[in-house]
Amino acid sequence: MKPFVLFLAAALALPAAHSQLPAADSLHAALDTFLDRQLAAQLAEFDESKKGNWLYYLPSVGIGYTPIAKSGPDGDIRFDNAPRPTLSFSIGQVLNARRRDRDLSAKRESLAASAALDREKAHRELDRLLHRYALLLLELETMRRVQEIDRQLFVLIQADYDAARISPQEFLPKQKAFLEGELAVMRKEMEVAGVEGEVRNFAHFSR
Repeated sequence: MKPFVLFLAAALALPAAHSQLPAADSLHAALDTFLDRQLAAQLAEFDESKKGNWLYYLPSVGIGYTPIAKSGPDGDIRFDNAPRPTLSFSIGQVLNARRRDRDLSAKRESLAASAALDREKAHRELDRLLHRYALLLLELETMRRVQEIDRQLFVLIQADYDAARISPQEFLPKQKAFLEGELAVMRKEMEVAGVEGEVRNFAHFSR
């Protein structure tokens, strides 16, 4: 198993950092499904453009004006210049058609090879997003633990303030610091949720 997968599994196992993401294997499988469909659509469009290649092997049809000598009733020779259909075909025409077939086949192979490289890049990018997500989960869990300690301390401070054992000048800065810590946790939770959405969208995971 890759190190980042172990790292992510450890992050997902943290009790307070509840992940909304599916398993990494499921995300990679969803990405593969999308890329397979994308490539199939590209190849289908490409193959559709190849239809009609057989037309290149047909002879050319035209109209010719080749005069034909005919003898008339009086024995005179006359030339009939009436237009007549003509057919022409050449080896060069066949060679050009085969060359075009080879070019199209090469382009199809190039398209498939390019798609394979893009697939590798996409999976690496998904791994990077998952690694970032795991780090954020660990950071969020640490912030929540620190904030829980701050909450317990603030309860004591609040009790001292209510009992008039500390002045407002002492109490208010501590209250402000506690609320700022709460806000920081909320912002980190929003950041984690944003990365979760980014991962789902990138992997095209809809379930």
